[in-house]
Amino acid sequence: MKVLTGLTRQTTLTAGSVLVVGGVLDQLLLFDPDSTSQTVLSPWYAARSLILLGGGLLLLLALIALYMRRARQIGPFGFSAAIVAGAGTVLLSGLYWSQAFLYPTLGRVAPGLLDGADRPGSFAFGLLLTAVVFGVGWFLVGIAILRAHVYRLVPALVIMLGGLLSLIPATALGQAVLGAGLVLLAFSPDYRRHEGPQRH
Repeated sequence: MKVLTGLTRQTTLTAGSVLVVGGVLDQLLLFDPDSTSQTVLSPWYAARSLILLGGGLLLLLALIALYMRRARQIGPFGFSAAIVAGAGTVLLSGLYWSQAFLYPTLGRVAPGLLDGADRPGSFAFGLLLTAVVFGVGWFLVGIAILRAHVYRLVPALVIMLGGLLSLIPATALGQAVLGAGLVLLAFSPDYRRHEGPQRH
């Protein structure tokens, strides 16, 4: 437990930075004139997907460390928010794994699936569910941080904005903004005021 709480700043900063880089690459790929099925075959898309996958995995670790560090201050609401955000982060990491390793194959054998010409309901629902759970979860985490009064206002607001933008499927803009919020949180002046989980 002490190891996790001691790594909070490092994991939050690293996860945030990686998400910003991956999110910026994702936005640059939006200007690619090729279809989605062609874009996923490019090395830039592979790099973007692997970076975002790493960011998602680091984000889960940062969330756990952040909760362990501030469990008493954020209380039951923060615990519920962390559960939803954690579930959303797991789903999003699974999506990025698929984009890194499965989408290139789909681009070759089933281009209509990625281009939207032949998109089964379950595929579209999965994308929407991932976006909603992740976005709502991190929006609630931002609220919990705001309510805890242990960090500055701006990082919490940026995290909340990142959660809201993450509700938009098929783009990593929300994750880039969320990453920026985590970087700001890592440098929050109140970061060293540590109080671990409450013991009974």
